[in-house]
Amino acid sequence: MLCAQYFFRLQCYPTHPLRRMTHPIGLGRLYNARPSNVLPFCERIKRSLTDSGFPNVQIYPIDFLSLAPWEVSQISFQNPFSEFHKSTTAPAVFQRLFCYHRLQFSAYVPIFTDGSKTSSHVGCGIVVAQEIFSRQLHNRCSVLTAELMAILFALEKISCFHNHKFCIYSDSMSALEALSHSHDRAHPLVLDIVCLL
Repeated sequence: MLCAQYFFRLQCYPTHPLRRMTHPIGLGRLYNARPSNVLPFCERIKRSLTDSGFPNVQIYPIDFLSLAPWEVSQISFQNPFSEFHKSTTAPAVFQRLFCYHRLQFSAYVPIFTDGSKTSSHVGCGIVVAQEIFSRQLHNRCSVLTAELMAILFALEKISCFHNHKFCIYSDSMSALEALSHSHDRAHPLVLDIVCLL
């Protein structure tokens, strides 16, 4: 497991020398003929991944130089519900808070995002201007990835509209926290979202 994690981390860096390291076919035959010889690290992991059911995993590359540290905009979000606990607050209170928030930002087009994961499917969706858009994601994606993908999807859709004022609503506190701390070992989708902002 630790080796696979290290391998995936290496694959994120397009310029890492181990990323493209493969051995010639003739060498592969030699290793197959002499199992006592230890395969190079990348080849061992590739075989393990194939045996584990991950034969063609696409690794998302990270370009750390796409944004200079002084150019990263600080993302902040509003949480009008932060003082209320779900278990002790009536749903009507949350509805009133939301209606008040919408009244304050009535000039903004609302976009609602959501990501979800079940045992067999992962997906994300957005609702904007009475239209629903959705995407199916790879089954091994996490809920955080689905939520971030929904926000990224919303930002991509915004570019298609003529209006310039939008308010994106997300129910994922972990996605919002990841966006507000985009400098700390950021998720690759966080970097994409920050680039679009």
